[in-house]
Amino acid sequence: MTPEEASVLANHLLSRMQHESQITARVIAALPDDKTSYRIHPKSRTALELAWHTVALEMWFLDSVFQGEFYAAAGSAVPDEIKTGTDAAAWYSQQFEANFKKASKLSGDYLAQPMSFLRKFDYPGVIYLQMALSHTVHHRGQFAAYLRAMGAKVPAIYGGSLDEPAT
Repeated sequence: MTPEEASVLANHLLSRMQHESQITARVIAALPDDKTSYRIHPKSRTALELAWHTVALEMWFLDSVFQGEFYAAAGSAVPDEIKTGTDAAAWYSQQFEANFKKASKLSGDYLAQPMSFLRKFDYPGVIYLQMALSHTVHHRGQFAAYLRAMGAKVPAIYGGSLDEPAT
């Protein structure tokens, strides 16, 4: 991949990530405070654990791109200060804003360079922006299914939902 290609792709992906981050924050914040321990299945994460996994891993992807290498997977334990979906969404929004600004300054030369992902494969750094976006969208959809199953309201994601019809 050329630096020019990496730059064009990064600009597109960062624009998408910025748009998707607003949706992610709204979906995570929709977790009712009394449903944080809800599990859709005994083998599944709790709702708060899934919310945290969704937002923390996106920041881990970005932090790893900034470091130029993925050393260890992010911890999945929810920090003590994150007690609700609103807490997780607020943390995510704050972290995303800072990391988005930092990511926007990365050069095409930097993003075109291969980066090791847990010593399993090497892709140009810009590819991990796509992986971060895909991971977040995947788990956000999973989280929306949790919301519906627990009887909570599901925010509009791409158009209306039963709880937030399109206008």
